[in-house]
Amino acid sequence: MGYAVTMDILPSPLPHNLTVFTTSDTHGETVSYEIAELAASGPVAVLDGGNCFPGYRVLRLLWGRVPDPAEAAGRVFVQRASTCYQVLSLLESTPALPRPHVLLDPFATFYDEQIALPEVRRLLEGCLRQVERLRQAAPLLAVTPPARSPERLFLVERLCLAADALYELEALPAPASQPALF
Repeated sequence: MGYAVTMDILPSPLPHNLTVFTTSDTHGETVSYEIAELAASGPVAVLDGGNCFPGYRVLRLLWGRVPDPAEAAGRVFVQRASTCYQVLSLLESTPALPRPHVLLDPFATFYDEQIALPEVRRLLEGCLRQVERLRQAAPLLAVTPPARSPERLFLVERLCLAADALYELEALPAPASQPALF
């Protein structure tokens, strides 16, 4: 079910679907491009679990794409979580509005070794219930890096199993720049 895609052929999010993008570059150009595309056409909620929202890049991408970039940027609603408990609370408190939701690195804080595996599994189940609730109202996109540790591989696996579509995004190379002559 997984596909390797580039920025040129990103799929459009479908209503009531969970689309999962796996990428090692959760704050890069591809993610920025997707958020900018969504913001260009309406409001979008970004739920950031890994403190990786690429705000500057999103704004830069909006500049050539819409007549009023500031207005489009104002349609991006960002909320952040700093612990795995806050991720669950953030998902629970997010209203299921008919606008796309983007989950950025939702499990970044779930790799804290101070949190026992049974507790991580309990929190994950709660998060997956909320993901299901949110996708009933609008498209839901989750952007996650590959699992960071073998014993918590189940985090990404469970999210991918819940997905209607799964894509592996290749990180884009850094743009070439002219070195200074002097």
